Amino acid sequence: MGKTRKHKIQYSRKSNPLFAINGSDIDDFLNNSSEIAIGPIEAVRDQLQNANTEEKLNGLQSLAVLTASKDKVAGICQTDIVRIVGPFLCEKDESVRNAAAGALRNLSVTSSEVCDYLVEQDILTPLFAMLQEYAVDDWKPKFDVNMCNQMDIRSDIFLQAINLLWNLCESAPYAVDTFNQTVLMESFIRCLDFSVYGLDIAISVAQFFLVVSENNPKSWKVLNDHVPNFLCLLSLTGDYGQAYLCSLAAAILTNVPALAASYSVTMLRALAGVLKINHQIVISSVIANISNLSNLISQSETLELEIKMDTTDDESEEAAANRRRRQELPTDADIVVRDIGYLLDAQRVAAEVITNLCSDEDGNDEDGNDVDDESISENECVVDYESNKTSESSSNLLEGDKFTFDVIDVIKSLSMVEQLWQRAQPLSDELSNQLRETDVNLLMKAKNLRISSLLCLQNLCNCLTAEDLGGHNAIYSVWLELGQQVFKGPRDYSIMEPSTSLMRSALEHLKSQRELFKQMAQNDLELILGGVKNCSMPEIRANWLRMLGTLGCLLPEPLVKLIISFIVETCTHEEDVWTLSEAFDALMDMFSDNDWPEIIKQMDLFKEVQKLEKTFRSKARSQRKELKDRYPAVQTVRTNLTRFVMYLEKESIKLGGPPSSTTD
Repeated sequence: MGKTRKHKIQYSRKSNPLFAINGSDIDDFLNNSSEIAIGPIEAVRDQLQNANTEEKLNGLQSLAVLTASKDKVAGICQTDIVRIVGPFLCEKDESVRNAAAGALRNLSVTSSEVCDYLVEQDILTPLFAMLQEYAVDDWKPKFDVNMCNQMDIRSDIFLQAINLLWNLCESAPYAVDTFNQTVLMESFIRCLDFSVYGLDIAISVAQFFLVVSENNPKSWKVLNDHVPNFLCLLSLTGDYGQAYLCSLAAAILTNVPALAASYSVTMLRALAGVLKINHQIVISSVIANISNLSNLISQSETLELEIKMDTTDDESEEAAANRRRRQELPTDADIVVRDIGYLLDAQRVAAEVITNLCSDEDGNDEDGNDVDDESISENECVVDYESNKTSESSSNLLEGDKFTFDVIDVIKSLSMVEQLWQRAQPLSDELSNQLRETDVNLLMKAKNLRISSLLCLQNLCNCLTAEDLGGHNAIYSVWLELGQQVFKGPRDYSIMEPSTSLMRSALEHLKSQRELFKQMAQNDLELILGGVKNCSMPEIRANWLRMLGTLGCLLPEPLVKLIISFIVETCTHEEDVWTLSEAFDALMDMFSDNDWPEIIKQMDLFKEVQKLEKTFRSKARSQRKELKDRYPAVQTVRTNLTRFVMYLEKESIKLGGPPSSTTD
């Protein structure tokens, strides 16, 4: 009852992407910035307008530094600096081009609103003009083996530019539409060959392809014409950077429906190799080395500074330039951190690809507001409480018929569920603290890997049978362990939501396993009740409430009465309609196999639910626009709830209760 399909995961690194260029959003961003320092920005603007190349370079370098401050970014967006810098992308002087591309890339990373602002300022025109030069030229990077394989300046310009375009396309549909009108994508395919173009460029181009191929049929033809390039990347078994390329290649293929169907088994086999690496062991083994390397680097820098002070007067211009280049090179510690980041990102994307391969969006109505109040989606479930039978089959795919035998066989034979469960485990406190001290970005990547793994497991739970998942006992163990993590771990809602979603899906497989819950006591149940009471997130409350409904089908009558009483009380105070619908769904589930006459009589349940139904109808109407694609599911619950009230009324009369009050 009342289920909605799971959407595909969007491969986005921005927390709040905008889906249209909206001037009011940009205005709000500017107006909400606390304090805008104009002085340094005006100084940068003056340098950028200076005819002297050195002054321009100084201005661009200062601009890149200013982007680290939100207030400075807001101030920049209130000037014409972006209009001034844009044409620098096509300057003859490569140093100016490189500095301009780097500064604009830094600016584009700050927020989606800023990306939209850059598009409004017509940054795409010079950007595409510059990238077109690379498309028509037989260009290949040059790497300096004496400088840690640092690429030449022209290649670095391309790297900065493709990252800038990636950020813009991720935020602004207009940027994707404009890109579709070019023929650049075909020329970028060759950059996936990391043996020629280097890992940095190959990964950035793959990340860009991943964003631009999302729901973009115009890009699919180009990708379809170059399938061998992506299959080649799927076969990579080298370092962590190559693992990331492998995952990105699979993600790109997944964005093209025909290719996702044709190569799903190939992708799963490749991703299993990525997921089998134990990221916690890898992090633990290198974290101490990172600290040692950092100490050595600090000592080396001190020594270099002493040498520099002794030799500055005699140093040639070329030697000084080489010294500055060496100072800008990544350190050994930087390289270790980068490689761990590649591994964490590779495994996160792998989990997201598997999630999307398990997701079914066919027929998903994106605009639930067009559904009539009294209509019911053909994919929803209506319950007749007179017969305890459903008029439609449940949309919860617990029979595994969604997958072909080959796909299920790969998932089972390569132990992918077990691998994902390992990737979903929290880091130890000691390891978390070490990462926090070493590189907080790695800690965030590890957290994102955990979230993606939990979501992937939830999707697999919805699509595979209990046997495919390892059996009921294994599922029960996962359910218990997740409960321990949720209740004993830090209250991090970004983790709690996928954790409780997985718990909810796991519990669905245990509906017939009453014996597994015979040891459950009231204090165990009250932990979940407390979870609902103390949670401010509607999505998580909804998960807890649905679990209570399932537990109500498994526990003895005294505990069932406690659950029903709690749900009724919760519905009295709940404001979120989606959470309400899940709560009512849970309540009705408990009466699908048992009438519970004593509970109905003792709680006067008919009158309680009748009052709640009126409130629910009113709230469903008032929150209709906010529900969007969930609206049909809420309407199904509303229809079922009306039937449920009628059922309770008849049961009350049978039990000698008072005559029913007049209903609407």
